[in-house]
Amino acid sequence: MSRLWKHKSNRKGGINMSGFGTTVTEIKKEEKEAKAKAKVQAKATAAVSNDDPFAHLRAEQTMMEKAKAQRYDFIGVAGFDGTCKSGIMLDWFAKDTTKDPNAKLHVLDFDMGVAMLASALHTEEDNIVSWNPWAMAVNDRTAYNYPATHQRVMDIMKYIHDQATKGNPVWGVIISGVDSWLEICANNMRIVDLGLSNDAIEAADGSGSAKVEKQATWAIRNTRFHQLTALSRDLVRLGVKVIWETHMATKDFYGPNKRFVPDWEKRTNNYLPTILLTEKEEELDEDGELVAIHYYVKFSKAKMNPELQDKRRKVFTTRPEGEPEWFGLPELYDGSL
Repeated sequence: MSRLWKHKSNRKGGINMSGFGTTVTEIKKEEKEAKAKAKVQAKATAAVSNDDPFAHLRAEQTMMEKAKAQRYDFIGVAGFDGTCKSGIMLDWFAKDTTKDPNAKLHVLDFDMGVAMLASALHTEEDNIVSWNPWAMAVNDRTAYNYPATHQRVMDIMKYIHDQATKGNPVWGVIISGVDSWLEICANNMRIVDLGLSNDAIEAADGSGSAKVEKQATWAIRNTRFHQLTALSRDLVRLGVKVIWETHMATKDFYGPNKRFVPDWEKRTNNYLPTILLTEKEEELDEDGELVAIHYYVKFSKAKMNPELQDKRRKVFTTRPEGEPEWFGLPELYDGSL
């Protein structure tokens, strides 16, 4: 054996590793001293923390103050089918010159409206991610698995939130078909929470076996619904634009006060600082022939800029004869909203 690696015993019982010049006893002594030092440092850190129980909040405040000022966009868009709801929002994404070139626009596309429009008119956009939020049923008489769909929506939103918090650029999220989400929450209330139905077909019998007897019980559906609100608002805090699209519902259909309102849980109006209503009007000539169809946006709620309240903007015009004209909604991308 080479003399360099030969073990030698010393008088204190340590073993000398020839070539390294350090005994096991000395190594243990150093380890003990290191542990003692670490213990002292831990006590010092705890003392500082005890002296200032809000240290973590002070650090968070410092980070917020250093953060770049940003817009907080949480927008609801409601209108009948084919009134440019998705078109306006995709146009905003396409024309936003301030966005990170790698930023994603995520879409939870319940009705496939955004995906179809993007594939037809925005083929150059590579950063539109259209999610299918539906979970399909396998061994069942219904097409959709409603409990699994509710969980899938939660999972997708949490994934997007995770991406945003980790610094991956997220421009925005569109929930296309919030009225479908409301239906999903109602079905889950009857199927999962109350056990009134086995599937969505039975759950549709709202006046029969699936009838919800107590009005207060609808709080279950509403709480399910607003889990999406909570996740959306937290994304907004991160600087992500969140857009909810829905159709119109009829209230008091056979009564004297028939009217149309956005088809989402009624408290949603309180949570959205901006609500846009889309509509269209036909232009006829003297003989009653169609000349053009004009599409408008009304600022039904403009908390971020009260000067826009109840203002109306033309966004699109089509004609039986002639080319269509797209105007868009400049307030979205010029910063005035």
